[in-house]
Amino acid sequence: MAVHTKLSKNDILEIVNKYEIGELENFSGIKEGIENTNYSIKTSKNKFILTIFENRVNKSKLPLFFQLMKHTSKQKIRCPNPIIDKNNNLINKFKSKKFGIFSFLDGKSKRNWYSSDCVHVGEVLGNLHQKNMNKKLDLKNNFGVSSWKKLFSKCKYKINEIIPNSCDSIYKEIVYLNNEWPSNLPKGLIHGDLFPDNVLFYKENISGILDFYFSCNEILAYDLAISLNAWGFKNGKFKKENFSKLLQGYQTKRRLKKSEKEKLNILLRGASMRFLLTRIYDMIHVDGNKFLKKKNPLEFFKILNFHKKINNHSNYFSGL
Repeated sequence: MAVHTKLSKNDILEIVNKYEIGELENFSGIKEGIENTNYSIKTSKNKFILTIFENRVNKSKLPLFFQLMKHTSKQKIRCPNPIIDKNNNLINKFKSKKFGIFSFLDGKSKRNWYSSDCVHVGEVLGNLHQKNMNKKLDLKNNFGVSSWKKLFSKCKYKINEIIPNSCDSIYKEIVYLNNEWPSNLPKGLIHGDLFPDNVLFYKENISGILDFYFSCNEILAYDLAISLNAWGFKNGKFKKENFSKLLQGYQTKRRLKKSEKEKLNILLRGASMRFLLTRIYDMIHVDGNKFLKKKNPLEFFKILNFHKKINNHSNYFSGL
């Protein structure tokens, strides 16, 4: 979450008046995250979240993302539910940008997390994969392995300025990942972005998961790898207990196949590369403002280098 698009009180009133959600009482921008603009809105009836969809989200797929959220909620996995307006629309436009209003979830994301939190994250992710495996939606991964060379080419002229002496090693790793990427692992609908700022906790339990806008049909264990990198490292430093507990929690809901375990190192390296490249891209091409703190790509360069040193997949399952 973030605030890229600044709205005045009159702007918010204009939006709220399209819905039957009560009279506006107050609102505030939500600064966490990086992808979309989010506002918390309190009305005379309830609390809601206003999300304005920014550049990286595929707008043509918004109805499918909304459908996925509704399906996920029906599976008793708590996530925001889109609200219809007075004309039965789920998606609206403010000026040139599309937006939606969603139910509010109690809880806060954690800046500091522990192994007990990671168990719950693993459980939720495993449950999400298990419940959504048979749900069919036409959602392609726009930031998958086949996109990384193109993304690299848009950034290579400045990569060494951002992370000194890294450009050649990043390119070589992209070539390696393209050659080694598995094609026969179990696939399904993944979240694709289950970072700490997209998980809400209330009284030490997970109260909801947010931001399904990178959901796609992809290798399930790749989604696990994204979460292991996000929760199992802190500022690029490996946190053994967090990593292990998330892995354990996941397997209480969905057991990994032997083939998935064998390819986990490749998937973890790929998950590192995906966020390394998009963070580098944002450093170069996305304008910052006081509401948006760009995330440091060096964190994922360190995580990538950690995984490159692991020469046996069984290390991930034996406590490294």
